[in-house]
Amino acid sequence: MQSDQMERRRYFRVTDLVGLSYRFLSEGERELALASQPTSLNNLLVQIEDDINMNLQALKQANPDLHKLMDLYNQKINLAFGHGLADKDQAAGHSVRACQVSISACGIAFPCSEPTNLNQSIALDLTLFPNNLRLQLLASVISCDSHEDVASTDSYIIRADFERLTESDEELLVQHVIKRQALQLKDQREQIESNQP
Repeated sequence: MQSDQMERRRYFRVTDLVGLSYRFLSEGERELALASQPTSLNNLLVQIEDDINMNLQALKQANPDLHKLMDLYNQKINLAFGHGLADKDQAAGHSVRACQVSISACGIAFPCSEPTNLNQSIALDLTLFPNNLRLQLLASVISCDSHEDVASTDSYIIRADFERLTESDEELLVQHVIKRQALQLKDQREQIESNQP
């Protein structure tokens, strides 16, 4: 248990708005999900996205205007690709919603309308903004607590640890969380500066 807590502390955690779809899995579905490997297409897309991001970072210093343009094109392609996948999910009965979550590279906490048991397996479909990166992950519930929020119909908060993350998915989560944290810190600094006389 202590090693799990240490593992969680290694990663930054941020509150973020994501696209979220989830489904509770039966034991048989969990075994199938654990046995399945990510598709070669998904791995290829993740590798390409990593290469694009690495080159965009190099370009940012050399030519900020070109960096901005290329980053916008990349976001546009990811958005178009993500919409195509989302349409298939919606046709299959899975609804994706924008949802405020607490996320790190090892787990997630999100609001839910129904309670669930500890160790319940969940299939998660996450879309990370603004690049519209789509991750399909398996997680296991570590807590489910009552939650009262007048602005929401969700009565529970589920906290879950990701299971068997691929290295590429973990790296995408780490990069996303670090970027979101940097943006949030920048916004906080600007707000403090604007409130100073």
